[in-house]
Parts: sequence; structure tokens; C-alpha cells
Amino acid sequence: MATIQVRKGKTKATYRVQHTRGGNRVSKSFSTKKEAEKFAALMLVDEDLSQSLTNPILTSLSFREMVNEYLDQYTGRDESAGQRLQYWGDLFDSLPVGKISRARVRQELRKLQQGRSNATVNRYRSALQSLYKYLLNNYDIEHNPVKGIPMLREDNARDRFLSDDEIQRLLKACRSSNWEQLYLLVLLGITTGARRGELIKRRWEDVNFSARTLSTSRTKNDEKRVLPLTSQVLEELVAYRKKSGFIFPSRNKIASYFKHFDYHWRKALERAQIEDFCFHDLRHTCASILAMNGASLIEISQVLGHKSITMTQRYAHLCVSHKQTLMDRVFGGIQQHY
Repeated sequence: MATIQVRKGKTKATYRVQHTRGGNRVSKSFSTKKEAEKFAALMLVDEDLSQSLTNPILTSLSFREMVNEYLDQYTGRDESAGQRLQYWGDLFDSLPVGKISRARVRQELRKLQQGRSNATVNRYRSALQSLYKYLLNNYDIEHNPVKGIPMLREDNARDRFLSDDEIQRLLKACRSSNWEQLYLLVLLGITTGARRGELIKRRWEDVNFSARTLSTSRTKNDEKRVLPLTSQVLEELVAYRKKSGFIFPSRNKIASYFKHFDYHWRKALERAQIEDFCFHDLRHTCASILAMNGASLIEISQVLGHKSITMTQRYAHLCVSHKQTLMDRVFGGIQQHY
């Protein structure tokens, strides 16, 4: 409930708005009655604003403290979530979590769009959204400055893949890398179509040499996958084989995997003279090889672990090209010349 009190001074009157919510009171003074009435009405209709001004958590808990609390209990699979939330933490720092406005979030997201893809900006937005969902679930506070800000449209149709010549150049460059296991990792990426995280986190316990398979942990689709391995991959694995531990162990941290191999990856790309290519594109390369060698969209979908065939449609034109070549080869001479 909001009330307006008139306070008369020596020279002029002021109008004080008092609003009580959940036993907490907030007051604000205005020089005109119209401004006071407008604020009082806003407090009644804008639940988010009312809560942000009257809830002690929202006015006393700093954004940085909220980020640290959230990350301490975070058990999700997105390894970049911490980095994105630390980005927001550097921006908002000691500001109370209730003082972060939707207008400010919009402004910062626009800044992020400069030099970053829509997909990347959406990930930063989602990280901030998850923080305020945590606030709701643990403190019963509905303040959320991300609410009402739509996701940017993403172009997920990137299908950069390596040509046969580029594959040979890349594998040769990986062979001469200072990180001796880069060749194995890239070979796995090309022949299994698995995601970066699925490969780099694998342990020797996940390898079944008899069945020639590699088991993954839960993926982003919340599924466990079993990847078939080629003879060439098995030969490479045998060279590093151990009873337990990570297949790609960290060089600096005991009992951890080699998470940041990007320096060696970039050097290999430079040596192979390959441009506009990221590690995830090895997944597209695997799919393109399958498509051009006669695999159906359903088969490609199963290899890549797509939940929906829609995700695999980007490779349809490669399947059609293969079928056209096949039809020409089989039926090209069927017409008799008289």
C-alpha cells in the first residue's frame, strides 16, 4: 500500500510517498504532487520495482556476492558459465542485485554485440538469466532485469568443413605439434563427429578396445553416446594406453584433463594454412564425409547425436549431390543410340 503525505516547509511543500510491502517500508519525497502520485501508482502496478526497493536482500546483497554464491554451488556442464558470470560481475560489482535495471542490461547486451556473434551474446544473456532464476528459487525474489529482453536470432547454419586436401594438411600439421596428442584428438573429431567437450574429457575407462568404442558422458542433449572407433584411431590410442585417468591429461594439473589446448590447435591451423575454421567444424567435416559417401540423413543424425533430424538438414544438399553422381553412374548409359 502506498500513501502520500504533504510536508510543508518554510518556502515550499514536498510530497512524501510511503510504501509498505512484506513488512518493509520505503519512502521517497517529491517536489510536486503529480510526481508523487505517479510514483505511488507505479509502486502499486510494478511488482518488480516495488520488490527491488523494499526487499532487504535486493538492496543489501551485492551482485559480486551473488555471482560467487551461485558459482560455489554450480554443477552444470557449461564450462563457460563461470567466465560469462564473471564478466557481469566485473560490470556490476558492488551494485545491489536489485539495482540492476532492464535498461542497463539491454545497454550492456548491445555493447556485447560489437564484435561477437548473436549466439555468443545470447549465452551471456542466459548466464545472467540463470543467476536471477537462482535468486528466485533460493530467496523467493522475482526481480529479474533479463525478463522481457528477447534472445537474438541465431544463424546456426554454419557448415564449414574441410576438403580432402585440407584434411591431409591439418593432420600433417597436428603430427608435428608440440602437443603430441593433438593428432589423436583431431583424428577423433573427424572420425566420430563428437563435440569438443565429449572428446577432451574422456577417460581410459571409457574406451572398450574389444568392442572398438568410446563411451561419452551426458551430452548437452542429456544423452550418453557410444562412439565407434576406426582402426587408425585404435592404433593411436594404444600408443598412449593406460589403465585409468584422462586420455588427454593436463600438463600442469594432476588428475585433470588438458582443457586449454587452443594454442596448439591454432598453431596447427596456421601451419596447415587453413582459415575460417574452428574445432567444432570437425563435426561438420565428419558429417560432410558421411553424406558424400552415401550416408542418409538419419544415419548422419545418429552419428552426430542430433535429437531432431532438422539439425541434420544442412547436409541434405551433400546427400543429394552424392545421389546425383550415383544415378549418373548407374543409369547414365541406359539410353540406346540408334
